[in-house]
Parts: sequence; structure tokens; C-alpha cells
Amino acid sequence: MTADITVFETKKIITMYPEQPFAEAVAVKDGRILAIGKLQEIVYWLKHSSLGPYMVDTTFNDKVLMPGIVDAHTHVELQALIYSGHFVGQIPWPRVEGGFYPVYPSKAEVLNRLMDLDKRLPPGDPLYAVAYDENKTGEFLHIEELDAVSTKRPILVSNLVFHRFWANSALLLKAGITGNNLPPGVQSDESGKPNGTLFEAKGLMSVLPALPDLVNITNERIRYILPLFTRGGYTTVCDAAVGVFGMQKAFATFSGLLHEPDNRIRIVALPWAKTGVAEAGSLENFIGWVKDAAKKETDAFRIGPVKLYTDGSIISRTSPIGWPGYWDGFPEGDMENDPKEIREMLIRCHEAGLSTVTHANSRPGCQVVLDAVNAAQTLKYRPDMRHRIDHAYNITSSQLQRAKALGVTVQFFTPQIYYYGDAHLKLQGPDRARHITPTGTAKRLGVSWGFHNDPPGTPQLPWVGAWATVHRQTLESETILGPEHCVPVEDALRAMTIDAAYQLHLDSEIGSIEFGKKADFCVLEADPTEVDPMELKDIPVWGTVFSGRPSPAL
Repeated sequence: MTADITVFETKKIITMYPEQPFAEAVAVKDGRILAIGKLQEIVYWLKHSSLGPYMVDTTFNDKVLMPGIVDAHTHVELQALIYSGHFVGQIPWPRVEGGFYPVYPSKAEVLNRLMDLDKRLPPGDPLYAVAYDENKTGEFLHIEELDAVSTKRPILVSNLVFHRFWANSALLLKAGITGNNLPPGVQSDESGKPNGTLFEAKGLMSVLPALPDLVNITNERIRYILPLFTRGGYTTVCDAAVGVFGMQKAFATFSGLLHEPDNRIRIVALPWAKTGVAEAGSLENFIGWVKDAAKKETDAFRIGPVKLYTDGSIISRTSPIGWPGYWDGFPEGDMENDPKEIREMLIRCHEAGLSTVTHANSRPGCQVVLDAVNAAQTLKYRPDMRHRIDHAYNITSSQLQRAKALGVTVQFFTPQIYYYGDAHLKLQGPDRARHITPTGTAKRLGVSWGFHNDPPGTPQLPWVGAWATVHRQTLESETILGPEHCVPVEDALRAMTIDAAYQLHLDSEIGSIEFGKKADFCVLEADPTEVDPMELKDIPVWGTVFSGRPSPAL
């Protein structure tokens, strides 16, 4: 007889449910949590129920369960894109098959790698390289260097955080970019000729028509990178730029892919407003598209808040950061989108009952969001909208106080402290760098906060993110950036489970292990509350349970 109920016996369960913080067993029926507690008590009550036969599964009797990890800001389509490229990074990036890609510490080693790839690739095929960090090598790339690799093959290199790109002459020529035709986001030299440097999405979009196969994000390319999530312990992730390469296509791709019977992940789509509005023809049509898609959502594919975008990247020097500018004297960047346009979009989405998530790194960027939410709530008060600011490196204590008053939540990009903290010290100076992603202030003020990994900004390694949130230690100098912002391990665990679920309006379904919720679990080989906190980033993950179905990591 097939059991209708599975009781997972474990070493320990961390529930993130304050009324019952720990347990030793959990019963699952129909993909939902039926009971939690002691094994003997659960078995006793099941024997005295009419709910059907049960079985005790001992697979996890030496393992620790916690709620499936929720990443409230990552990129599925963009990871499918970068994993189709060639890694030339200065930090280790995980391979889908396991292990890590090689590291290339200097620009010379990167250029040698590009020359080697040029020899190996079929003639005429584009060479797409990813994850170059100009801060760690200390040098930008230049068009002459890429032309020395090849003047015939189109070459595109993206920097680590996907905010600065470099193209060779062959790619610029194929895209029709010349001194007489210089699109926004394409940098020129003193003579007015394009110098191969591309800024932000608008610069990238100027060359993508010449690389149509590169941005054809297919089911197969997405399916290929999904094991990265299982290996980290994720069961729900947000794609924070759905539709950047075509919204209706992305909706159809995800809907079909996540409907497959072997699917083990839930994806929450954050529709990208900038390209979505252009594709739909108007803001009103775009809102209509989002609402129509929400009517068709499934358990595994949800439509989340609308994604807006203010400034660029501090680490790529494309963002404004306010007085006194960049510490190293580099020219200050501009807002990537008109604040008036952001305000209009946010207000209209709010009026339509759609929550928003807005990329804002700088203090000016955060202020744009707060002012827009205040205007929206003044025009039409809607309680519990949970509008959100994402990244929020330089958000101030006064801005966090205002965020709390407005019901605005915050997602911090804390892994940047580990990977780029030393660069922030050089670019921003000691005071601003010490207070980037101020988790301690947010906790003290009672602001809803979480953290995320945001590939291609940093690798999809949630436990590195948790470690960075707890310790705030930089990679090279091991400086503790703002010890007053360090938080306990328990706070980091909440931030990556129930608090992230709350920000997505999904806390009634996921984020904690309690009666009636989805049976989504992260399965660990060790207890994150008992290991040495310095070892948190290396905690071994067995895999996940998604809707009651175990899924070991590859």
C-alpha cells in the first residue's frame, strides 16, 4: 500500500516558527506540513487519524532540516546567460557540475585566457567572457587589448556585477556602432570614436542585436543552471529582472519549464518595468500584462512585485553616490533612469495594487524610492504593500526610519562586503564603507530586512551570504566593516527564510516549518546554530525537499 503521509525523522529541525522553534520529526501530506514535533507523538496521532497510511522515512535521521532558503533577489535568466559564457573571474565561481571555475588574478592572465579561447572556438563564433573584476585586477579592459585577441571574432566581456562591459572593434562594427552613431551607454575616446566600454543595460543593449543567439534564453539553458539552487538549499528564488530580454517570452518559458513533473524550485518573477513597458507599448498595458500573468500563476511560478531601477553600480563607478563623490576621484555616475519616471511608475503600480521592488544602491537612489512611496500612499493609501528597496548599500539611519514609517522593506546585498568590501573602502572612504548595508541599524529600528546573492553580482552561494551578514569581514584585508552591524547567526537564518518570505507576501505559505505550510526544506549535514560561526560559509548542504519531495544536490 502506498503511504499518503511521509514522516521525516531527523537529527534536528530548525523551524523558524517562534512558538515551536525546534523539533525532531515532520509529517508531510499532499506537499504540505501535517505535523511537527517528536516522532513518537506524531506517529501516535497518525495511528489515531483517518488521514491514510503513513511511512517513517529515516533518510534524514542524521541531518538537520530548516525551511527551504528563499532568495528574494537573484537572477535566473541572467545566470543562464552568464553560464553560457566563459568565466574569467578573480573569485571562484561554482560549476553547475560541482567544484569551481579557475581564477585569473591579473588582467594579463585574463587576456591570455581570451587568446586561448579564440584559438579553440569555431571561426566567426562570438567570444563571450564573464565575471571580470576591474577592482581586483586594478585595471580596466581596453578595446586595443581585445582587438589584439581578435579583429574578426566579436568579443564581449562583462564585469563581475554586470554593470560595465567591454567590446572589441569587430562587435562594435557588427552592431553598427561608430563615431557617427554612438548610442547611450557607449563610451567614446577624445576623438569621439567608441572606445569599447559599455555602461549598464543601455550600453549592453546596443550590441545585443549583433548577438541574437546569446540572449535566446531557452528552457535548456535555464534547466542547466537550476542545480545551483538545490546545491545551496534554495526552494524559492526571485528572478529580479524577468522580461529584460522579452517579457511575454520569459513568462511562457518559465510557465512551461516549471510545470515539468521533475521540477524542484519555485520561481517568483519580478517583471522588469523598463523593457516591459516598451514591449507592451505603454505603462497601462504593462500593468495589464502583469495582472493577466498573475491570474495564470501556479505554485511553482509566481508573479511578484514590479521591478524598477534608479541608480547604477557603486562598485562599477556607474552610480551617483552624493557628496563628496568617489574617494578615488573617479567621475560620479548618473541616475540610470529619470527619477520622475520612477516616481510615476511606482505611483501607478501602487494605485493598481502592485507592489514594487526598486534597485537603489546610493543615498540619492534610496531617497527617490522613499519619496515615491510617500507620494503613492498620499494619493491612495494602501496598507501592507511592502514596497521594497534592494541593495541599499548607502542607505542612512534616517532613511531607514522613514522606510519603517512607510512600511518599506529592505533587501541588503551583504555578500558584497566579503567580495568587494576592500574596494568599497578605496572607492567610498572609511565612513561610508563601514556603514554599507547597515543590517545592525535596520535591526535596531525594526525595519524588515533580508539579504541576497544577486548573481551575476556574486556567486549563488547563500551560506557565503549568511557568513558575510554575520561577520562583515572583507576578503583581502579581513577588515570588519562596521562591527556594530554584525548580527547573530539566528538573524541571518531568519533573513534567508521567513523574513524573505514576508517581503514577498508569501510568509503564509513558506519560510517556516509549521502546520499547513509548503513542505519546503533545506537539508543540512551540520547545524548552523552550533557550528563555529566562522565555518558558516562552508556548511555542507545535502539538498532540499520541495513540496515534500526530496531532491539531493548533484
